[in-house]
Amino acid sequence: IKSATIAATAGLNAELAWRNAVHTAAFALENTTPDTANILPPGALQTIEAGKAVIIPNWLTPSETSAICQDVQQCFQDGHFTNFILSRNPNKVDKAANDRWIMPSFSKNRDGTNGPFVDPTIGNFELRHSLKLKMAQVKALLAKEMYDRPTLADDTQTHEMEYLRYGQGALLARHVDEHHLELKRPNGSKLQLKPNASRRSITWLIYLNDDWDGEVDGGQLRLHERQFDSVSYVGARKNDLQVGWLKAFQEKGEQPVFLDPNREGPENETCMLYTIDGSGNKRDLSTRPFANIALYLAGGDKVARSLMVSNGEDAKRLHLIDAPKSLVSSLKTKAGPAEGEDGGERIRDIVPKAGTLVMFDSVSLPHEVLMTNRERFGVQGWFHEKIYT
Repeated sequence: IKSATIAATAGLNAELAWRNAVHTAAFALENTTPDTANILPPGALQTIEAGKAVIIPNWLTPSETSAICQDVQQCFQDGHFTNFILSRNPNKVDKAANDRWIMPSFSKNRDGTNGPFVDPTIGNFELRHSLKLKMAQVKALLAKEMYDRPTLADDTQTHEMEYLRYGQGALLARHVDEHHLELKRPNGSKLQLKPNASRRSITWLIYLNDDWDGEVDGGQLRLHERQFDSVSYVGARKNDLQVGWLKAFQEKGEQPVFLDPNREGPENETCMLYTIDGSGNKRDLSTRPFANIALYLAGGDKVARSLMVSNGEDAKRLHLIDAPKSLVSSLKTKAGPAEGEDGGERIRDIVPKAGTLVMFDSVSLPHEVLMTNRERFGVQGWFHEKIYT
């Protein structure tokens, strides 16, 4: 696979090279029995589909992580990183929290212009290229084996892969990596999409620092996972991305809740929440569509339950994954409870030990990064899938 992929990507820009790498890996996976099938441990994909993160210690060898870490440090010292855009907040009381830097593969806002990560004149390009090919194999495997994510292997999908550097004092607040189009802007689902539009589907990170002590050095990835596994596949049903949960209750398991913004109804009243149970049965949560603006009035479970759900039992169980900021929620200054607003979440802290691979669904799993007490390096990326038109 590796030699075929190198040949297929020679002379291409970052975006086209990534697409060809994934396409070649997917073709090999379909037509041969390569080692790609063993690139992840048994049960890894099922863990992601249940709404949890898969953590794989020593996924890269010590020699691999050491070499990559050396390249990251040298590239940072040589000035090839840029300040992470979400860090640019001059009003933060703790200015050190802004100290997050990335070295990207390409600029998605500049028509796929190559970034320093794929520049053969910068640092150890061969090492980065080898890692990129390995991640292309992972992406192809996910496309083949995960439920209804075939466009992960589509050769028109975006490449996001970058070096990451956290300075002392840096942190990242709770968030999810992808949102429903309707939550990004009012009536976002009805706006015209760019050609080959895609979205983040799977988040992944690889840690590089040796001898990391979470108690002393901090910098843990804090996952806000549900207490129980989902009874149905998380993330999305085509363009209907997941926006919430029905909390597990007695004999009823944890069920994902999806948003369909295109039901028949009066103008700007076309949104419907629905859930899918463990048998694959789909069920709407209200008797008629609700107003799109309700998504922005909610700001939390209490209001959402009254505006978006008809059945009282369903309303008691509804929990929004990452509610849009509203006037009410913006006035809150205290962080919520560790168990989440509905009591159904559980915190899991991942120490960023060298060689560890972390992967999870980009839509359904809120996470944050705790304050880092010394310089930390890693590689991060997002596998994209198609936005259907």
